[in-house]
Amino acid sequence: MSGSRVNPPPPPQPETSLKPSLTVTLLSILVPVLAVTILYRHDPFDPAPLLVHGMSGSVAAPRENSRMLLGAEMVGAGRMAGPEDVAYDPASGVIYVGCADGWVKRVKVSDPGSDYEVEDWVNTGGRPLGLAFGRDGELIVCDPYKGLLKVNKHDRTVELLTDEAEGRKFNLTDAVDVTGDGTIYFTNASYKYTLKEVIWDILEGRPHGRFLSYDPATKETKVLARDLYFPNGVALSHDQSFVIFCEIVMRWCKRYYINGERKGHIDTFIDHLPGYLDNIRYDGEGHY
Repeated sequence: MSGSRVNPPPPPQPETSLKPSLTVTLLSILVPVLAVTILYRHDPFDPAPLLVHGMSGSVAAPRENSRMLLGAEMVGAGRMAGPEDVAYDPASGVIYVGCADGWVKRVKVSDPGSDYEVEDWVNTGGRPLGLAFGRDGELIVCDPYKGLLKVNKHDRTVELLTDEAEGRKFNLTDAVDVTGDGTIYFTNASYKYTLKEVIWDILEGRPHGRFLSYDPATKETKVLARDLYFPNGVALSHDQSFVIFCEIVMRWCKRYYINGERKGHIDTFIDHLPGYLDNIRYDGEGHY
């Protein structure tokens, strides 16, 4: 039309995506999941006041022991991942070692200074910690993910002996020793946290551990002591009249009497040790 001004059409606007951003999508999924995890978890993190006993007191000990590796030599270096406990069979001259990759390795002892043969013997499918020989020569294994296991040395079959007591799963089976009559004494370091969650058990500062026995004849599992602070190493006395177990957090070892006038009684074997306790062994000459 003459004399009229026609405005040009507006420039095209960028098309707005109808899809939400990746961040929004992730948040919409993760926030409800996190909320449910916090609100409805059965065993919430519940820290206790600081344990004064475990932090107090001291025992004189050198910071460095110059004799620590005197006369020692490396065995199977680079062929065992995170070796924990060992069990030595003097009849065959073989050392059994539990490793972080699930393998119980067999190390054949040869002449000093020569190489050692390391064999992948049995994989528990978990993480073998405590090891001890049973009455009939079978290997007893504490696996924190599986429970208390028995490994037949002839056909290498793995049998679950027990994985719970008093309606609670062990969750972290730890250390073990066996009497001459076949009774197995072992620790359940935490029934609340797994091996991968150990730090939370320590930080929470509450006693989730137990000391137990297992009778292979009756297949009965008994809780001998409750409310323990991460019980770990186990060692029988030379005459098998008592058994010692350690509590990492408390820096002490307790003694449970197996027989005699004090049968079933627990007292303190040693207190205020200069560190946090793991395994314990009797050396056959009156020392642990």
